[in-house]
Amino acid sequence: MPDSPRLVYWDIETSLQPVAVFQLANNDWIDPSNILAERYVICASWLLEGETRVHSVSVLDDPKRYAKNPHDDFHVIKKLHEVLSNVDCLIHHNGDSFDKRYVETRMLVHGFPALPPTTTIDTYKVAKSRLMLNSNKLAYIGELLKVGKKVDTTPGLWMRVLNGERQAVREMVMYNRGDVTLLRDVFMKLRPYVSNHLNRELFGKTGCPRCGSN
Repeated sequence: MPDSPRLVYWDIETSLQPVAVFQLANNDWIDPSNILAERYVICASWLLEGETRVHSVSVLDDPKRYAKNPHDDFHVIKKLHEVLSNVDCLIHHNGDSFDKRYVETRMLVHGFPALPPTTTIDTYKVAKSRLMLNSNKLAYIGELLKVGKKVDTTPGLWMRVLNGERQAVREMVMYNRGDVTLLRDVFMKLRPYVSNHLNRELFGKTGCPRCGSN
């Protein structure tokens, strides 16, 4: 039996969705046949509880695949499938509604098996259900609680990534890694308000069943 559960803080960055429209205004609905290309996962970052190093994967990590098609996220999804299949709890911000669902969609597209059932803790849901903040965005919470802020990005970053600019992808990875660090720090502040912690006593841990502390 492991001494403690494997918790991972994680986040993804996705591309813009290229579509064809007649005009910019009044586009409340776009026919799927107007999709020019499927959006994809540019990069992902994760931090295992108890470690200090944030890990990352991006479309640049498979140079041959990127040279052929800079929008091909197979390598990113393959690595994410490996990581997310071997943890006990996913900690994310708005990940229940977006990140996890979108990653599982891309896994299905690429032919990977479904992820095993895994407990999730969504700091967005914690903030929204337990607190009354002016905003439930990660950036706002981080600055309000004085634990950090998001990494600044240069203008047009997402469009530059879409256009196949390698340096833009590298910048996106740094932005993504910053979000994971901020997520970890925000979670530590919100932890007393989380109602669905894993019971660490099930993993042979003594002390507080929520955090393992004595």
